[in-house]
Amino acid sequence: MVDGVSVVTSAQVFRRHPVRSAVGAVVLSAVLSAAALFLLPRMLPRTMDIETRGIIVLVAAIVLTGIVCTSMLWLRNTRIVVRPDTVEIGRAGNRETYDRSTTAFRSKITEHRTNGIRSGITRALVVYSAGREITVDLPGFTRSTFNELMAELTPIASPAPADPVEAARARAQLPSSFTVDSSKERALATGLTIAAVVLLVVAAAATALAFTPGFLDSELSALVLLIPFAGVAGIGLLIGAIQRQRVRTRIPAHISVSHHGIRLDDVDVPFAQLTRIWLTPTGYPVRRIRFERAGGRSTTHILGSNRVQMTPDYGDFLLTVRAETARMPELLRLDLE
Repeated sequence: MVDGVSVVTSAQVFRRHPVRSAVGAVVLSAVLSAAALFLLPRMLPRTMDIETRGIIVLVAAIVLTGIVCTSMLWLRNTRIVVRPDTVEIGRAGNRETYDRSTTAFRSKITEHRTNGIRSGITRALVVYSAGREITVDLPGFTRSTFNELMAELTPIASPAPADPVEAARARAQLPSSFTVDSSKERALATGLTIAAVVLLVVAAAATALAFTPGFLDSELSALVLLIPFAGVAGIGLLIGAIQRQRVRTRIPAHISVSHHGIRLDDVDVPFAQLTRIWLTPTGYPVRRIRFERAGGRSTTHILGSNRVQMTPDYGDFLLTVRAETARMPELLRLDLE
């Protein structure tokens, strides 16, 4: 098993990693048991003897451990078996099998935010069968396991063309050269850098004035208040500028796709050297391409966002890569974040 995916004869089994589930159950049980040990005695009557208190706390810890283990290792342990003709979804006390020829699948990813900060992601599999829509929550499925599952259920790779000549004509109609405009991203990074430098200069100047003899007794002494505010703001903007500069370095200006590989600016990436190409769907706010090479090495490039525009558009790029990798159906995957 590798990250929740195992192969059994002609079937692939997808589930949350058993070791991670067990470790999570042990950690959560320990935390809840410790909470019971310290909080429960305070809720019990003071007249109760120590032995009875200890028994009650022990029983509570055992009950909590049982509930946690039952929930994490059984109730929330969804197992999906993908075969060439069927898909079997097993949940606590329930197991259903769907015919792949009459069933449609799609992913559902929900991003949770707390006070505007990303706090987590939940993943689910939506099944359309016999006029029903069933949503199967997949707690504990990692990003890689979920991506591999959806790649099996809804492969992006082109089916083998019945007519090679017609396939070549269709490919010839797709663009092979693309440009990426990152001027807005560059302008943002430059603006943040300038603002950070100005604020840091103001903080340094105010600091220098504060050490001038008699300055603190003058009417301008209130300027010392600029030091902490300008300094903190300048450092924050400088960190933001560095991050945007790092993003900008991962944006290629020119991309070309051929039968042999992808060229990013002056760097060639042959298909033969890759184990996977991950592309985000067209509807995502940030579109990326991630190359995985033998040995686990990977590189990521940004191809689109509200400040990065690709011409022709990203949808055409995805179709072009899909067409050029049709002879290698296991190479191209959708990266469902």
